Amino acid sequence: MVSNKTVLVLDDEFDIVALLKQSLQRHGYHVFGFTDPLLALEHFMLNSKGYSLVISDVRMPAMSGFEFIKRTREILPSIKVFLMSAFDINDSQYSKILSPLKIDGYIQKPISLKEMIHIVKRMS
Repeated sequence: MVSNKTVLVLDDEFDIVALLKQSLQRHGYHVFGFTDPLLALEHFMLNSKGYSLVISDVRMPAMSGFEFIKRTREILPSIKVFLMSAFDINDSQYSKILSPLKIDGYIQKPISLKEMIHIVKRMS
């Protein structure tokens, strides 16, 4: 069904999802984009084996990116995960949350598409 270049992109802003999806598709990735973490999680549960990478925003309604990453790792422990946020993630508040999650990468918004593509290529 999906190649090893399949990426799940999750952000509550439709424009960001659309931009990342379009950019990654131009580089040969198969991308499923979501603005709702609950729908994204349901999709991931059904299709987890096909994914090579999950990219998630940190702050979203209904479920935080931290919780989403935790749940995806429970489903597929080997999945590579990447967080993005407009907020500085290096403060002590986040370090307690990030340690057990084992995040593979992080980028701060606004996102440089060139940097995002480079990171995704390196991780997938």
